[in-house]
Amino acid sequence: MQMTETMMSWQPTVAILLFLIAYAVWMTDQLNRTLIAIVAAVLFLLLGIAGWNHVFTYINWDMLLLWTGMMIISAVLGRSGWIRVLTVLVLRRSGGRPAWMFIGLMVLTAICSALLDSVSTMLLLVPMLLSIAKECRLPAAPFLIGAVLISNTAATATLIGQTSNMWIGTANPQLTFMAFIQVLGPIIGVLLCIQVLCIWLVYYKSLRFQPLLLQPEKWNITDPQDVQQTVRRGSREAVLVIFILTIILLMIAPALGWKPGWIAAAGAVVMLLIGQLAGIRTGTMLKQLEWEPLLFFAGLFIIAGGLVQSGWITTGATALIELTNGSMAWIALILLWMTGLLSMAMDHMPWIAVMIPLVQETGIQMDAESAGVLHPIWWALALGAGIGGSGTLLSSAAGLIAASMAERDNQRLRYLEFLRIGLPLTLFSLLIASLYVGYVLIP
Repeated sequence: MQMTETMMSWQPTVAILLFLIAYAVWMTDQLNRTLIAIVAAVLFLLLGIAGWNHVFTYINWDMLLLWTGMMIISAVLGRSGWIRVLTVLVLRRSGGRPAWMFIGLMVLTAICSALLDSVSTMLLLVPMLLSIAKECRLPAAPFLIGAVLISNTAATATLIGQTSNMWIGTANPQLTFMAFIQVLGPIIGVLLCIQVLCIWLVYYKSLRFQPLLLQPEKWNITDPQDVQQTVRRGSREAVLVIFILTIILLMIAPALGWKPGWIAAAGAVVMLLIGQLAGIRTGTMLKQLEWEPLLFFAGLFIIAGGLVQSGWITTGATALIELTNGSMAWIALILLWMTGLLSMAMDHMPWIAVMIPLVQETGIQMDAESAGVLHPIWWALALGAGIGGSGTLLSSAAGLIAASMAERDNQRLRYLEFLRIGLPLTLFSLLIASLYVGYVLIP
């Protein structure tokens, strides 16, 4: 790989140094990640690495709208009390048998994570999982470990489950809501079954099929503290209807010619109006939502744009093609494992921000006759980001939430206990995903 004369100038050199320094600081997790992203983005602009006149074109507005809209929709749906209703239903159907309780709750976690997102799901379910474990005198670890693994994996199956999926899907409009389900759904379903079975086998002495003495009807299941208990009944049903309608519209968006971000934003506005009528304190809710990631994503978009403008993305794509001799299978597998392993160590979003333009440039250099030729690479990137986050307790937001809430409830989720289950299952899942990419997605 030879560097062009332009690449040897000071701007590309400074660009890669700034990016590597920012990445190193992100890995230490000692400073606010959003602050680092904004500082790096501003330096890219001030030094002319990224053009001021291209700032708005660097930013993927559809992705930001989709993320913001789904965050608001998830918050309103959670505060309407539907998650608790479904949790109680699962417990009653289990007949007080710990094994069926565990399986049912993991299925509920998977569905919520795929249709909402892993963070919202964990915030809503973890307090109830801790309460269930305490009421049943069962260890909390299998429920929490299972919830983290299942949440991260299931969220990978849909466009809206993982933030990385939203980024990938909006960067390539052909990767629609239904495309994610059709292509990634089968492999994610297999991985979920393996994970539930393995966790149950590890804790089978506690998660037995014999019923408990105390029946579910007598349990006192704790709600998340911010869930409203006085939601008007008719409005609660309206919240659910709007949520289902939003999901349906996301499924048929390509036929309508609508962008996912528009649908999510419209759904969020309607949800807020109905939530207000339902008695949910939407003003307080909006203040409690995590708005900081929007600035983080904006900073990453500008940094990625600067790396493209400075020539590093072109150079990286050339190196990848030379390394793999242009083999689509090897490119997909390399990105799958690199993304998966990096996701175990830190937040994978900075990596995704750089990989998206790299994949696009790779397609240009390989003269891909259609965008569909690159689809296996996109799917490999999504699988690596979603699966890799379960490698350690601290490598995903779901794990951090579970650990923090357990500590506050005096039910510690130990790092090593999670590691002995999460790491082997994650590596095995990456191996299964490699076979799926190599033999199914790339025939």
